[in-house]
Amino acid sequence: MEIKNTTSVLIDGKVYSLSGFESEDYIQRVALYINNKIKELKVSSSGKVYNSKLSGVLLSLNVADELFKEKEKSERLKEEVKGLDKRVLELLKQIEEFENVKKGYQDKINALEENVEKYKNELNEYIEIFDDTNE
Repeated sequence: MEIKNTTSVLIDGKVYSLSGFESEDYIQRVALYINNKIKELKVSSSGKVYNSKLSGVLLSLNVADELFKEKEKSERLKEEVKGLDKRVLELLKQIEEFENVKKGYQDKINALEENVEKYKNELNEYIEIFDDTNE
């Protein structure tokens, strides 16, 4: 059974006690992220003061926007990976075909080397016969 971690975090100048099954470090990083988004919202609003409800809505919209963009990016990358996987399989198949062609050529080379050796032996026999007849 997993143990819930509880940690205190500082968000927008207020201390909150958060619990979760994630590590304390993870919870702190999430809180820091939200705190930074709040700071960005305050800077981008050029000093406008929003009530907490509107600030929460704007913050949620900003985070949701990032989430959707990251999901789209993730989907594009997944599709790219699928395409690369397909290409890798095609290249592996092509390598296998080249290996088969190479084996065929190697077999031909071996057969030709055997023929060369056979013809050398025949030639040496003819040379011996010729030398014997000239003596």
